[in-house]
Amino acid sequence: MKLSIIATAAMAGVLAPALLCASGASAAAALPVMSATFLQPSGTTIPWNGQQYQREITLERAVGITEIVDQWTVDEDANQAYYPDPSGWYPRSDDMTDPLLSAAGQAGDTVWLGLANVSAWQSHAGDATWLNNQLYIDERIANQLYSLYKSTKAFVGWYVPFEVSDQQLTAADTGPVGSFFSSLAGYLHTHDGNKPVMTSPTYEHLTMSPAQFAAAVRSVLGSLDVISVQDIGGSGYETPADITQWFTALHNALAGTRSALWDDPDMFSAANKGGPMTPSQFQADLKAAYGLVSGYSGFSFTTQMDPNLIGTSSYYNSYQTYERGQA
Repeated sequence: MKLSIIATAAMAGVLAPALLCASGASAAAALPVMSATFLQPSGTTIPWNGQQYQREITLERAVGITEIVDQWTVDEDANQAYYPDPSGWYPRSDDMTDPLLSAAGQAGDTVWLGLANVSAWQSHAGDATWLNNQLYIDERIANQLYSLYKSTKAFVGWYVPFEVSDQQLTAADTGPVGSFFSSLAGYLHTHDGNKPVMTSPTYEHLTMSPAQFAAAVRSVLGSLDVISVQDIGGSGYETPADITQWFTALHNALAGTRSALWDDPDMFSAANKGGPMTPSQFQADLKAAYGLVSGYSGFSFTTQMDPNLIGTSSYYNSYQTYERGQA
């Protein structure tokens, strides 16, 4: 989910237990609607105050979205932290985390806090030394965030921004990458509140069959609690039928494991130059994973649906009508 934040009109509780079930037959199948959305730190969202987050959350809740995945709290590329971190760690930018958690808590929303972002991390996927250093960084960030927000009810879990593609699931990288994820998940499961851990892999390069990809996801990421797989529907080359094939394989591979399978549907479209996907395509993509996943977390409400930011209410209104019709 590396979509750049497009220019906009404005610029120019605890997770439900069913969603943390293993993805086998015992898991409750989610209706084909978003209950969550990713929030990517950007020039738009980083400086927001509590009132601005309240307005965003109010819009989200009106279409059934009550959960936010804050993708990262430290941007190593920009050398910035978006929370009040200790002196001598990363230089502080605007504090994005406090107002987000406060607004979410007031509304009854829940938030997953992301750790550190490195946009080119995949070039280091086979480098165990680099990944071990990153493990240290993520553990320290988690310690600091937990110390600050352990009493905040809205804070329910962790997000690992290193989004694994099928290219990292090849034999050359699976050892170091698997060790990184299992070590980080193990640390978070035994420290800092034992909160669930999520990440969002992708099959975008199509270098593996659905069955091969699903088996590799289970092997490399099986220590995580939620695996929210990017559906690649906005690519222009994956149809709803393709999405069903991928998620059927993932559902079968993760059956009986600790990992809940979520769908991370694209809300943008290559056909629209990275702008919002047509309502009909988005709805078809959501339905393509119906019965196979226990949650949907779209990428992303802020960049592709918020009427105040994209300059039109048509996508929001269409989705609201659809969402209410699924209840």
